[in-house]
Amino acid sequence: MDNTVTQAEAVETVEAAETITASARPKVGGFTSKPRIEVTAAKYLENTIRSSMGDLDARDYVYAANNGATTTDNAGLVPTRQLTEIINGLGNTIRPSIDAISRGTLPDAGMTFEIPRIDAMPTVAVTSETSAFSNTDQESSFLSVPVVKFAGQQKFSVELLERSSPLFFDELLRNMVSALAKAQNAYVNGILVANAGIDGTTLSAVPTAAELLAFVSRGAASVYTNTQGFAKNIIMGASQWANTMSLNDNGRPIYIAAQPMNAGGALRPDSLRGNVAGLDLFADFSAPAGSDDGSMIIVNPDSYTWYESSNFQLRSESTADGSITVGLYSFGATAIKLANGAFRNNK
Repeated sequence: MDNTVTQAEAVETVEAAETITASARPKVGGFTSKPRIEVTAAKYLENTIRSSMGDLDARDYVYAANNGATTTDNAGLVPTRQLTEIINGLGNTIRPSIDAISRGTLPDAGMTFEIPRIDAMPTVAVTSETSAFSNTDQESSFLSVPVVKFAGQQKFSVELLERSSPLFFDELLRNMVSALAKAQNAYVNGILVANAGIDGTTLSAVPTAAELLAFVSRGAASVYTNTQGFAKNIIMGASQWANTMSLNDNGRPIYIAAQPMNAGGALRPDSLRGNVAGLDLFADFSAPAGSDDGSMIIVNPDSYTWYESSNFQLRSESTADGSITVGLYSFGATAIKLANGAFRNNK
């Protein structure tokens, strides 16, 4: 077997060595690109520690990483994380107007139901001897209450159904329930505004402290006269709620004082509940804006009752376009049991 090395092989080896040597020589008078380094959290931490101990190579690494190797240069090493929290400033499940009246359970069937109501009371009077008794027949009738449906739906693809995070469905249901609560509350507030007794004294703007107390006193008297029951709650729109918090006695807050003296009630800017002149407050952003009619309503809760059923979910699949439709619906009804059981401001 021939183990000799030919002259050609030797020449190739020498040429290769010369090529490597030439390329390794630094360029003189030319431009060189900045050194490329591997930037990872582990290497950066290691070199930061070594740099603090006097390692010059480590110091150069940290300098290059801080100045040359930016997150733009190494975008693939800087992932974008998505948190599980969701920012939502558009909805909630509060229902102030519903909370301000009485509650009941919706009957299990029918789109109307009836409640017996007394329309005329028998009378009793001072009667002299041998005189006829006072005679007024009791009269009654049935109050017919309509049942209404609140419904909404969302449509999305099967890809979103199968490939999305469970968080999507949690938030979808939460937002649909929030929209349902908002619609129900607005419905009840509209009934209260439309059926409340109207204040005979007009208030062209949000009231002063004296005007607010006078409005409450007139409302309490009106509700008692018409229902033989007491006003217990007051519903305020956003502007009226804000105005009430601003009322003061020579700079001393009347309703939000930390240490009240002769306070007219108690309100807090971080709560939609409070007390105004002895009435429980329900601040409702569904109420009419500003000082419009119905932006303040005093109510005897027994005069109005909200009846509701359980909420239902309905899911159906559309084969026409491969999408999923999710519907949420609920039935509810508002009974106006006593006329003028509420009293509203009159702009």
